[in-house]
Amino acid sequence: MELRHLRYFAAVAEEQSFTKAADKLFTAQPSLSQQIKDLEEEVGVRLLDRSARQIQLTDEGRAFLPYALQAIENAKLAIAAARQVAHQKNNQIHIGLLNVAELKVLPLMLERLKQAIPNLQIHIQSLTCLEQIQRLKNAELDLSLTRYAIQQDDFVDLPILSEKIYLVSGQKSAPTKSRMSAEALLQQRLIMCEQTASPVFYEQVTRQVPIEQMPAEQLLWVTNVLQHINLINLGMGYSFVPEYLLRFLNEHVAIIETDFEVQPLHLYANYRKNNHNLALQLITQELAKLEISVTES
Repeated sequence: MELRHLRYFAAVAEEQSFTKAADKLFTAQPSLSQQIKDLEEEVGVRLLDRSARQIQLTDEGRAFLPYALQAIENAKLAIAAARQVAHQKNNQIHIGLLNVAELKVLPLMLERLKQAIPNLQIHIQSLTCLEQIQRLKNAELDLSLTRYAIQQDDFVDLPILSEKIYLVSGQKSAPTKSRMSAEALLQQRLIMCEQTASPVFYEQVTRQVPIEQMPAEQLLWVTNVLQHINLINLGMGYSFVPEYLLRFLNEHVAIIETDFEVQPLHLYANYRKNNHNLALQLITQELAKLEISVTES
């Protein structure tokens, strides 16, 4: 029995569909079906009921599933432990971060690391929040600087900074009302960051502004910071921006006061409790002491 058999079985059990499970695993459905058959032959019982429209677990499959999931989790922990030791032996640290961390946190970390561990190899990756969390759990990262607090027993989530979200506009014909309502904003062209690119930011904004009520032609979607800044500076519409981006906007771009409040964004340092990487310990000790201003250059 191989670990991939257990992963395939767990995916089919979760999705209740060979097609969806194959898509999730980026494999062909016939190959997935054969792997499940091989697993059933090795176990000696039928684990899945294929007679219904949706794939269902048999009684034997329900008994088998928790042990399969535990085996998968144990394999992840084993890989994580080995990678952590390798990072320590090779005097390395792997850090994932967002743009705000690259601007406001990374310079402070690098300065302290260079002083304390001159021969340290530092690997830095600019990743989305979800990519960071996945790689941290797989021990491909020692530290993630992300909008998410993982809130799991094996991890520490250290709050680093908070920043406001502002409504801005570079349009010359921007309304002169002192405060913009969510209802009035729905009548304007709005530049929005894709949910997949920045899920926490998207969620904070859409809690206050029901963009699903807007005609599709009024929305301009962006997937990265540079696109976002350029469209705002070109006067292509209203947009919400995190506080750290204000410094990159042209002088003609105005902050628009609103009669509603978008909740602030937070940045967290996430890492494993049992990671004994010396560089990580140094960084997290320093981060706990820092008072970082978002708007100062």
